[in-house]
Amino acid sequence: MKVLYHMSQTLRLGGEVKPDYKGYADLAEPFVKALNYSHETFYAMFLNSGYVGAVLAKYDLKGLPTHEIKWATEGVFEYIRRKEFPDACSRLTSTYYFDDLEKSKKLYIEDWEEMTPEEREKTKLFEMEVDGNYLEADMELFDEAFDLIWDMESPQVLEEVFELARKYFRGERSDEPEMEILSDVKAVARKDLTVVLRQWDSDMKNS
Repeated sequence: MKVLYHMSQTLRLGGEVKPDYKGYADLAEPFVKALNYSHETFYAMFLNSGYVGAVLAKYDLKGLPTHEIKWATEGVFEYIRRKEFPDACSRLTSTYYFDDLEKSKKLYIEDWEEMTPEEREKTKLFEMEVDGNYLEADMELFDEAFDLIWDMESPQVLEEVFELARKYFRGERSDEPEMEILSDVKAVARKDLTVVLRQWDSDMKNS
């Protein structure tokens, strides 16, 4: 049994986390399938998804900036996981945790400016009990891969991204690691620590 910390806008005390409850894995799966065919197919799909994103932005339709980069990167990591680390937790179907409050605080502060007041009010912090498979990995390696995909001008860049994915699932660390914990098992919210989070809110507003 491992005690971890998790922030959520939907979880309630005593409730269980539901991995990939938003169905985000479906957004990465086409990129995995493209890689199974060829690097060139993946690259063509990436370019096409970037064009679709530009069209959405042009006409002010709902969309997320860098959407295609995020899910292309997730697709690469999932491709490597399935091929080389099949027993490791999948980023696409896992819940994300931190093992201490200071790490949770750092993440919350980084996201604070991007959240609306309504989103901040909905966000809660829980102490969780996780019993089963989990992976401790350096999120900086994923961010580095994201940056490579962002600037990708040819399929050859994928080899560098593959190697970062391998390091991630092997549990290797960058020069300045930011560790996250992934788990694909059910976990129950045992303690509501949202009062701590509200203190962080107050500190941010007064800073």
